[in-house]
Amino acid sequence: MLHFNWLKKYRNKAEATTPAPPNVPGILTVLEVDDLLARHKGLIVQINELAGLSERNFNRYYLDALRNFARFVQLLPASEVHHHAGPGGMLIHTLEVCVNALKIRRSYLLSETGGAEEIAAKQDLWTYAVFLAALCHDVAKVAVDQTVTVYDLNHQPKSWSPWESFLDEQGAWYSTEFQHGRQYRLHEKASLLLIPRIIPAYALNWIASDRYIFTHWLACVSGDIDNASSIGEIVGIADGKSVAANLGADSNRMPEVKTKSMHEKMLTALRYLLNEGELPLNRNGAAGWVSGDDCWLVSKRTVDAIRDQLTQEGHNGIPTKNGRLFDILQEHGVLIPYGDKAIWPCIVEGERWSNELTMIRIAVAKIWPNPDSRPKAFEGHIIPAEMEASTKLDASAGNEKSRPSPVITPMKSGSDQTAPEESQHNQENEPSLTVEPEDESPASNRQQLRHDFDLQNFLPTDDSALDESQPANPDPDTIKTEPKSHSNAQSESAVPINDETDDPAETFFAWLRNGIQSGEIKTNRPKARVHVVNEGVALMTPGIFQDYASAQTNGRTDWASIQKKVLKKNWHVLDAQGLNVIKYQVEGGNKSATINVILFHDVSLVFRGREPPTANPHLTRIR
Repeated sequence: MLHFNWLKKYRNKAEATTPAPPNVPGILTVLEVDDLLARHKGLIVQINELAGLSERNFNRYYLDALRNFARFVQLLPASEVHHHAGPGGMLIHTLEVCVNALKIRRSYLLSETGGAEEIAAKQDLWTYAVFLAALCHDVAKVAVDQTVTVYDLNHQPKSWSPWESFLDEQGAWYSTEFQHGRQYRLHEKASLLLIPRIIPAYALNWIASDRYIFTHWLACVSGDIDNASSIGEIVGIADGKSVAANLGADSNRMPEVKTKSMHEKMLTALRYLLNEGELPLNRNGAAGWVSGDDCWLVSKRTVDAIRDQLTQEGHNGIPTKNGRLFDILQEHGVLIPYGDKAIWPCIVEGERWSNELTMIRIAVAKIWPNPDSRPKAFEGHIIPAEMEASTKLDASAGNEKSRPSPVITPMKSGSDQTAPEESQHNQENEPSLTVEPEDESPASNRQQLRHDFDLQNFLPTDDSALDESQPANPDPDTIKTEPKSHSNAQSESAVPINDETDDPAETFFAWLRNGIQSGEIKTNRPKARVHVVNEGVALMTPGIFQDYASAQTNGRTDWASIQKKVLKKNWHVLDAQGLNVIKYQVEGGNKSATINVILFHDVSLVFRGREPPTANPHLTRIR
């Protein structure tokens, strides 16, 4: 049994000589490593059990790295407004990821050749690589995303330089402030610079002794997930589990965590999206604008992004209709209502541009409680519609009051009536001000609106769905494929993936994964080409291949040719007649339509290194 000598209480020290900390908001005390780790004894015991090493080797390779990490991050948070945002957040999150990763690693047979002897000989080294990747995956966040001020015993402040010292080498207390306008995912690139401060040289020698393992480990730590192989996949899943548990996702991952209410989850996701720049502010084509004490956000674009973020984090029970999401925010006082509605028709005017948009209005203090963290105000104008003062009567509905009609203040003379190309996203994704889509109605009026609105926005564009009169497979050379043997069917979950290849099919999937990771290719969204279904992942055909062909700079890529090469891999699922293209039914409101997809059981082809979102409830396979 492992005995943690470092957990024994230290000799009592006279605390009367300890000076009082400086009077600084959010001040934290620099702690001894043993005091930091003693708070998380249970997680460290789990790491020891999962590592499966002797006490001596565990202390030398695992515990020394854990001590260095705890000393380095102290009680700094993992994020500003997202997961593990409080004091000690970075340490607890990282320890959770380490435990999760070592548990997940047990279900993987990690090797270079697949030979039984090699698997047995290198299993401890693979396990250690997974642990170190999990330990260091976020280490640079405290260095590049935060500005830490250290105070000495005389209360004199000094900026912490994480590249040359630990906090305990510079002072006795510290405070932190997140940098605004920080570069997204910069911490991944900077992590390698901090590795020597966390991992002892002898431990690096052990990892570097196997070039194959070392290459994939480096790729994972530096954020190159496409080349991180199984290590990156394991750490990505482990990270997602820790994030989801902390944010109160509805799962059985950590039953002791209290589930947050939906409006709190939505606000947390909104803060994250705004702070990370996923929803840009205060420019033409932005998702929102800050004016006075209010933040005006493009309605549909905002709630779509919130839903996507919550889905990626593993939350369940997220309403699929925007109208319900607006209702939730309005019921809990998050939104400033427009009469009895959530949506404000507005004109947003900047220098030489002007757009008519439908917006939601939220008090700045609800999104950024700390005044110092609030973004600068928009220098243009936001002109809300005025509600008609008179009450109209609807003869067909008795004496019920009709909903107030928006009256848009005319644009200033001489303003640019034509919005530049940058604002087209808003115009395409927002309903016209003369239409009442389902998203804008309160619950009591929702049934009176056009039922085809949700379906029209969900369905892909015309070039993504094949007409019923067309053959199921658009490529006549691949209308039918020989049925797969039993052995092939069993191997569908183990498709070989290599992004560094000249193989056109593998290059296509590398492009697809990179696009999803960067956010350029959407999933489970209106008009998206990629959808997660109960059977795996569905690619809209021929739309996804047309997008790929359009994205190639050489101008010689033919979409039908690349689709044919993908199908020849036999990685996809055939229908009962042996056809490559499978039909799915899309349902929305009281209407439905049939679309054609290429289906893959192996979701890692598309989401390697990331946990896929939950299945899209609008899609059902037609047998």
